Amino acid sequence: MLTFFRVNDPYRVLGLLVLVLLIRLPYWVSGDHLTLPELNWMLLGERLAEGNRLYAGVWDNTGPLSAGVYWVIEWLFDRRQWVYAMLATLVTVYQSLVFNDFLRARKAYRENTYVPALVFVLLTSFSFDFYTLSPVLLSLTWVLLAFRNAFHKIEGTLRDTQILRTGIYIGIAALFFLPSLVFMLPAFYAYMLFASLSPRRSLLLLYGTLLPFLLAFTYFYMVGTSSGFVDQYLLAFANLANDHYVSGVSLLMIVVVALIFFILALYKITRYRRFTIQQTQLQQVMFMNVIVALVSIFLVRELAPFHLLFFVPPFAFFITHYLLNIHRILWAEVATLLLAILLPLNGYAFLFNYFAVNQIAHTEALMVRPTVYDELVMGKKVLVLGDDMSIYRHAKLATPYLNWQLASEQLTHVDYFDNLSEVYANFTADMPDLIIDQSSLMPLISERIPAIKNTYRKGKEEDVYVKQ
Repeated sequence: MLTFFRVNDPYRVLGLLVLVLLIRLPYWVSGDHLTLPELNWMLLGERLAEGNRLYAGVWDNTGPLSAGVYWVIEWLFDRRQWVYAMLATLVTVYQSLVFNDFLRARKAYRENTYVPALVFVLLTSFSFDFYTLSPVLLSLTWVLLAFRNAFHKIEGTLRDTQILRTGIYIGIAALFFLPSLVFMLPAFYAYMLFASLSPRRSLLLLYGTLLPFLLAFTYFYMVGTSSGFVDQYLLAFANLANDHYVSGVSLLMIVVVALIFFILALYKITRYRRFTIQQTQLQQVMFMNVIVALVSIFLVRELAPFHLLFFVPPFAFFITHYLLNIHRILWAEVATLLLAILLPLNGYAFLFNYFAVNQIAHTEALMVRPTVYDELVMGKKVLVLGDDMSIYRHAKLATPYLNWQLASEQLTHVDYFDNLSEVYANFTADMPDLIIDQSSLMPLISERIPAIKNTYRKGKEEDVYVKQ
C-alpha cells in the first residue's frame, strides 16, 4: 500500500477515492447510524428551508455558513442521511489533496508522494462520526486552504493579497465553526518563520480574518437578527454551559490508536537529524497545530468525537514522516498496513461496540435512540421542552426552540414581559401539534399565556399536550 501511494502519479487520486469508499462502506450498508448532532443539523436545515431566519426563526449555535450548507441540503433532499455521508466523503478526499499539495510544494519530505494524502484519509476513520458532514469538517477545508496559501510563498515574492487571503480563509472557517479561529495563531507563526512578518502585515492578517465576520454581521443586521448572531453564535462559549455528548476519557479512548502512531512519529523525528531548515520550521508549525487543536477542544460546549478532526492534519504530517523514514520497505509496508487496519477498526469498534468498549467510553450517548413517543409524534410538528433530541427523529420542529440551552433561558423566565411576549409570538406563529413537556414548564407557560392554555389539552401521557 505504501509503495503504491509513494509514486508521484495523479492517478493515485483514484486509488485514494476507492480506499475511502471501501473504509466507509460498512458504515453505509449496516443500518441507520444517525447521531444526535446530525439530527440537529437536519432540523436546522429543515427550519431554514421552510423560510425561517437563522438565529430568529430557529435558535441554535451552529455557524451561519454551516447552517447555509444544511439549508441547501434539506431544501434539495429532505433528511437524506446518505447525502450528508457522500458529501462528507468528497470533502474528505478534497481535503487530503489540499493537504498533500501544500506539503509537496513546501518540500516537507525528501520525496514527492501521495503518502500524506493516504495517511490523512486513514486518520479520518478513527471515529465513525468523522463520516458525517459536521461543521468541523466543513471548517477544516478552509483551515487547510489557509495553510496552503500561507506556505505557498516563495522567498522574496510574498504579497499583501496573499496575507489578506490567508486571513479571509481563517475567518470563513470560523463562520463554519467558531473555535477554528484559533488557527490564526499557527498561520501567524508560519508567516513569522518564513517571511518575517511586519506589524503592518500582521494587522492585514488580522483584518482579513475579521472581514468575513464584519460582512456576516452586516447581513444579519440588515435582516434584523444581529443580536441573535452575537448571542447564539459569537458568544455561545459564554452563554452556553458545557453539555458534552461524550467525556474527555471517551475522547482519549477514541484517539488512542492515532495517538500511539503520533508519539512513535515524534520519537522517530527526534532521532533523525537530516532535515533542512525549512522542514524543521514546518515541523514547528505543525506541532503548534496540535497544541491549537487541543485548545479548540476546550472551547467547545457540546463536545463530540468529530471535534477531534482538527488533529488529523498535524498527526498525518508527523506520521507520514515516520512511514517515509522507515528504511526497510517490508517494515514500512507492515506499519502502513497496521495503520490501515487499526484506525478503521478503532472507529467501528465504537460504532458496533466491539470488545464491549462502550461499557467504558459510553459513545452510545451520541446516537439517536428510539423513544416511547415515536409513534405519537410521527409526521407531526412537535416542540420538546427538554433536551431529548431523539424525539424529533420522526417529527418536525415547531417554534424556533431547537437548542434547549438557548431556549430554556427564555422559557424558564416568562415572568419577564419581554420573554413572555416573545414566547407568545413564537408559539402563535408556529403552533406545535404536540408539546412534550419534559421540564414541567407548561403549567407556568399556560398560566402566563391563557391563549396557549386554551389551545392545548393533556394527552394520555402525563407530559404530553395535544393541540385541540
